[in-house]
Amino acid sequence: MTNSKTQFKSIKHQGGWTFWSMAFTLSVLMFFAYVGMQLVPVYSANQNIQNAIFRSVEGSDLRKVSRAEVIKRINQQLYLDGSHKILDYKNDLKITRSRNSFLVQAKYERKVPLFFNISVAVDFSPKAQCDLNGRCTS
Repeated sequence: MTNSKTQFKSIKHQGGWTFWSMAFTLSVLMFFAYVGMQLVPVYSANQNIQNAIFRSVEGSDLRKVSRAEVIKRINQQLYLDGSHKILDYKNDLKITRSRNSFLVQAKYERKVPLFFNISVAVDFSPKAQCDLNGRCTS
């Protein structure tokens, strides 16, 4: 009977966090918070590009619109959002017109330096595909 009493006393004294377990847990949480803070603006800028692509073709006559007009509309929208320097329109933007559809697609990569020589490379491919009647999907 005395054995069970001492066992419960030792369990009672072992409860709680040690300094090292708390330091490890906090460092892991801080690492993921830092990585998240570095990547949120990248994904936010991609959403701005997706919206600009969609708005550039929305409401226009897709049978007659030129590449220069689409690029001008995308650039105007991205300038308002502050994301106008991300895309290289000559290499990253592809505009395809077929008999019954119109496709605007951007393929680009963003590199985010984290610390020292470690970076994260993120590939994006936002697009807007429309039929010639003006109904678009992203």
